[in-house]
Amino acid sequence: MEESPSASPLPSMTPFSDPLDTSLFVLLGWGIAGVLGFFLLQRSRILLGPLSLLLAAGGIILASSGIRGLVRGSDLRQVLPGGLPGLPFHVRQDPLSSFFLLILGGAATGILLFSAGYLKSLPPSRLPAYFLRTALFLASMEGVFLADDAYVFMVFWEIMALVSYALVVTESDREEVRNAGFLYLLMAHFGSLLIMVAFFVLASHEPSGLSPGLSAFTFESMRTSAPPTGAALLVFICALLGFGAKAGLIPLHVWLPEAHPVAPSPASALLSGIMLKTAIYGILRVFFGLLGLGHLDYTWGVPVLLAGGLMALFGILHALVQSDPKKLLAYSSIENIGILFLGIGLAILYMRSGHSLAGEIALAASLYHAINHAFFKSLLFMGAGTMIHATGSHDLNGMGGLLRRMPVSGGFVLVGVLCIAGLPPGNGFVSEWLLLQAALQAGSLSGTLLRSAVLLGGALLVLASALAAMGFVKFYGIGYLGLPRSEGARNAHDVSAAEKIGMAWMVAGCLLLALSPVRMLGWIEQALRPLTGAPLSGSPSLTGWLWLLPLPPRGATFSPVILLGILAILLPLALLIPRLFGKTSRRQSPVWGCGYGTRTFRMQDSAGSFAQPIRHFFANFFLMKRHLPEPGEKRPTFELTVEDPHWAYLYRPILRLFQSLAGLAEKVRSGRISVYLVYSFGTLIFLLTVFRWM
Repeated sequence: MEESPSASPLPSMTPFSDPLDTSLFVLLGWGIAGVLGFFLLQRSRILLGPLSLLLAAGGIILASSGIRGLVRGSDLRQVLPGGLPGLPFHVRQDPLSSFFLLILGGAATGILLFSAGYLKSLPPSRLPAYFLRTALFLASMEGVFLADDAYVFMVFWEIMALVSYALVVTESDREEVRNAGFLYLLMAHFGSLLIMVAFFVLASHEPSGLSPGLSAFTFESMRTSAPPTGAALLVFICALLGFGAKAGLIPLHVWLPEAHPVAPSPASALLSGIMLKTAIYGILRVFFGLLGLGHLDYTWGVPVLLAGGLMALFGILHALVQSDPKKLLAYSSIENIGILFLGIGLAILYMRSGHSLAGEIALAASLYHAINHAFFKSLLFMGAGTMIHATGSHDLNGMGGLLRRMPVSGGFVLVGVLCIAGLPPGNGFVSEWLLLQAALQAGSLSGTLLRSAVLLGGALLVLASALAAMGFVKFYGIGYLGLPRSEGARNAHDVSAAEKIGMAWMVAGCLLLALSPVRMLGWIEQALRPLTGAPLSGSPSLTGWLWLLPLPPRGATFSPVILLGILAILLPLALLIPRLFGKTSRRQSPVWGCGYGTRTFRMQDSAGSFAQPIRHFFANFFLMKRHLPEPGEKRPTFELTVEDPHWAYLYRPILRLFQSLAGLAEKVRSGRISVYLVYSFGTLIFLLTVFRWM
């Protein structure tokens, strides 16, 4: 039974009376806990564990609030004191907000539990500020999900940008950290400017009967606006690029592989696992909520889905050639966000061309992949942090053999690798399989170009998924298997109990998402119904809990529970059959060592050699520079650097242009007074001429 929208001037005094009250209670609690922890940790770092548990408890409460909101289909609103004259704070928790609050609370809980152990290695002087920033970061992301007017949204959006910048530059004494932080802040504010333009255009087309003013900036007023086609297209482009700058949309992605590797691992997990989803939430809120499905043209979905497909391919190709595990994961995030954009583009194309079921499945697959990515990518960033901390190296070539020394955390990371590689029955496979089922409905479209675009997007999805499996074979195989490649790898040890608990939480989330897709799709249906205006008429209500049938009655089916049961039976049988038939004898013989007497780590594939075929077949995606040894060098070396081509072909030319303009401005500034008078007179003549003809 769906609750009707309601509004009240103040939140009720009982914090758990409804989901919105609970969420506001958590937001306030995170802010207070952050300030309290800042002062307490200056006295003693022993309190880090209890304070981290306090924040994690808030995550659990917030996740439960999101689940309650989804189960009830709640659409609750409140008007809080504060804000601007004529525009108080409007907050709202509808099903879409509840779904993203579930992502925030569920993933943040595991990260915070992990942080209780991991952050003990942080210098004591930095710990109080880091804890405060983490708490404010969580509260600001929650505020974005609860905002119901442009002012509240932008306030929390900017707080989120500033606090996340502070998390990135935690180790600000290093130049590369400062440069990465500056680049991130620049892209964040560029995106914020475009988002504000989108809000202003929507607010300027308020319906007749409403008095103009600040009230036009409430989301309720924007939802009833009727912008013409040109204004709607401007809102669409500004929202896509504005939120895309935060999500890592190519070519606005360059901050992401620079910021993630330099941030502490728990911060990287928060940034990639959760913060990127705020951009996806913003796109869904503007496209399908404020602008409305009726103001979208079906052709607008084509560039979004193709950009998403190319983004997925570009991201995983660059992930494959990285030797820094965190940079590899950062580029993998670009791939996964590309998959989300592909699904959003498919949804716009299908739903606006009269194929609502395929569009709803594509959009549901995107939301499913969003929560999947929050869990397995956060888990992998935790794993990368433990690898770096255990070996003292950011290079996969300085690792190896870690599974023997870190069996528990290595086992957890293996689960994350299987899930992100899209292998069944992992949760990553479920969402990608659903998206592929939607792409395969291209035959129902009219027009060869549209069908070709959708099939090309599906092909890019399949190719990116296959390459993702290869990339994470590299990540896990070189990092955890084989022989140790350095002294740090030989002396590595497993992580603390708190870190294991945090990673186990993420593993549990991945398994639940993998084994209960019908339940999750039921919640996603609640989140999508207000946006699309129609129920997801396939899987949740017609197929039961065991089988996933997104396109009844003749579509492809999938049962992760049965598949897992088959694997659980076959794998032990593969070990028992030789014993059952008496073939238990073993023969031992020396392993051929390529002419060497003993095996060494140099006989293993390196991170660079593993990616050599990718660099060869997809050379146009990379900018490579080779340094060959000179004749007569006493210690000849071969060096290969792989760079993102967007730097060479886009950003560095823009930088040189601004430097040239700055040089011209400097010449004007240092000129004589007579030159200033000529400039002023010329400007005056120009303005008078312009106004004369206007």
